[in-house]
Amino acid sequence: MFLGTFFHNLDEKGRIAIPRKFRDTLASLQGDSVTSDIEVIVTRAYDRSDSWLDIFPISAWKDLDGKLRALDGFDKRVKRFKRLYVHPAQQLRLDRQGRIVIPPDLRAEIGLDPDGAKEAVFTGDSEKFLLWSQERWQQTREDDVAASDASDDCAGLLSR
Repeated sequence: MFLGTFFHNLDEKGRIAIPRKFRDTLASLQGDSVTSDIEVIVTRAYDRSDSWLDIFPISAWKDLDGKLRALDGFDKRVKRFKRLYVHPAQQLRLDRQGRIVIPPDLRAEIGLDPDGAKEAVFTGDSEKFLLWSQERWQQTREDDVAASDASDDCAGLLSR
């Protein structure tokens, strides 16, 4: 399970270190103790108004893939989902320092640039984790706090 919020910087080559806690979880899920044997799937958020990247362990991505394969591949909603979420996905291997190179097109999606905005935030999201630019994470966090009220509180759904 991926939990917590961690602040890291993108380097000049577009690399970013996965938080140690997340690397440990990934290694446990993949049964690997060597960081450079760990792979993840990185894709942009499904909703275009969301400004983060989803990062999946291979096992969670395979679960999602199995669910997609069970759906009608001719259904327009399934095709759209695949175009927006599956097609941009990339399988990336962590290097010995626990870093991944975020492809330029995915960096651009979230406003990270080795020559500009380098501050990033990782947030745990249970079976996967998210990568944000610090600016967009802070703005989304402020928007969520301002918009929250008891009538749309998800905690009420969980207590049923």
